[in-house]
Amino acid sequence: MSHFHKFFFTLLILNNYFVLEIYSNNKHEAPIYEINEIILNGNEITKSKVIIRELAFKKNEKIALSEIEEKIDKSKSNLTNLNLFNFIIISHEIVGNKINFTIDLVERWYIWPYPILEISERNFNVWWDDFQSSNYQDFSRFNYGVFLNIENFRGLNELLHVKFRKGFKEHYMLRYEAPYLNKFKSFGLNTHIELFRRKKTYFRTVDNQLQYFENNENTYTSNEFLFEFEIIYNKNLNTKHQLNFDYHNVKIDEEISALNPNYLLSGRAIKSTADFYKISYQFIREKRDNNVYPTKGYYIDFEIGKNIGSLINHFQFNNHFEKHFTLSDNFLIGASLRSRITNAKQQAYFSAQTLGFDDYVRGYEFYVVDGEDFYLSKTALKYAIIKNKKHDLPYLKMKQFKKSHFSLYATLFSDIGYAKNNTDYINNSLANSILWGRGFSIDYVTYYDKLLRIEFSINELGEKGVFLHFSNPFGETNKKWE
Repeated sequence: MSHFHKFFFTLLILNNYFVLEIYSNNKHEAPIYEINEIILNGNEITKSKVIIRELAFKKNEKIALSEIEEKIDKSKSNLTNLNLFNFIIISHEIVGNKINFTIDLVERWYIWPYPILEISERNFNVWWDDFQSSNYQDFSRFNYGVFLNIENFRGLNELLHVKFRKGFKEHYMLRYEAPYLNKFKSFGLNTHIELFRRKKTYFRTVDNQLQYFENNENTYTSNEFLFEFEIIYNKNLNTKHQLNFDYHNVKIDEEISALNPNYLLSGRAIKSTADFYKISYQFIREKRDNNVYPTKGYYIDFEIGKNIGSLINHFQFNNHFEKHFTLSDNFLIGASLRSRITNAKQQAYFSAQTLGFDDYVRGYEFYVVDGEDFYLSKTALKYAIIKNKKHDLPYLKMKQFKKSHFSLYATLFSDIGYAKNNTDYINNSLANSILWGRGFSIDYVTYYDKLLRIEFSINELGEKGVFLHFSNPFGETNKKWE
């Protein structure tokens, strides 16, 4: 037999071996079951269709035994990110070639009428520093009022929000969110109207600190009116496309325009009012296990928009990426990247909030860094000291509050940020420079999306400090109102 025939004969044997292996494996494939029933327990307010839509399995669908746990985990993550339930348990039972799923839920309390008493500052440490400087006597930077927050309105995961706030920064708002408008639950709508009024207005940044203006008449120095209208297309459980229409009107004391001509980009003219429109498209991909304090999964959010107005006319691109995964049972790692890129050589001061507000480098909480563009990267290595411990609260009869849970994490973090400033960088040393903050934190997470972070950090200026925060360390992922 020639070498060629020996080679061919060997290939033929190997081929037959693999065919037999595949045939053998196919004969032992995991059995397939038909989903016979999905039983919901505990949804006294939430409509069943809202829950069913978030499940990774449907009635009469075929499912393999090997897929069951994966589909349960996915369904639980989707339901968790609705922020409607305190506890979610999904179990299954196999009867013959049928499978039944049971979903036990503990709903949250959805109606929250309560008074407002809050500090009006960029973060707690900035307020506390000013309060100490006044010998603990300046209470002017408090906001007070009342708001009514009806979550899961009509049991359809809609939101109705009414706010009446006085104080340092007055805020009046009416907001309505309807995630599903059509019977296929693919289109939604968000809309809100807001009015802000301030007697003290920050009008300029000097030495990376906000400078405030207050007139002698003790009247309002700035007013802002906002109207927003969003049309949402829910392509699937985790993907959204949004078309946003915004209108923004600003009125200020003329002296602000004289003190800072860049506030409204008025140049030599003294202007007291400006308005602009914004049209934008936003893509959101949500694949995290929890959008308040994620431990695994990823998040993608990018938006491209056009600002149109007499003083503001430019394109803007915003993006936010996150990735979280587990290294072991107790060690986790997360990373995010946020940025804003514009084609504007200069932006009006009032609309160019950059680092130091919602987005900030940890360790630089006391500073504001202005700019047209910015980049912000955050990384955290977490160790779960206590992971989702559940307990009953004594003396509470209402089931929405009786059962609680909490988690405790120790975290090493590192943040890097950069703000590109074409205008006022001479008087602000942190602009156009790399900012690096790193440190250690203890994160406490409990039910009703409550989060407390106690952070010790150090920055590139050599400054050290302990800071308190009450939000996701990777930044908010949805538009918020203040």
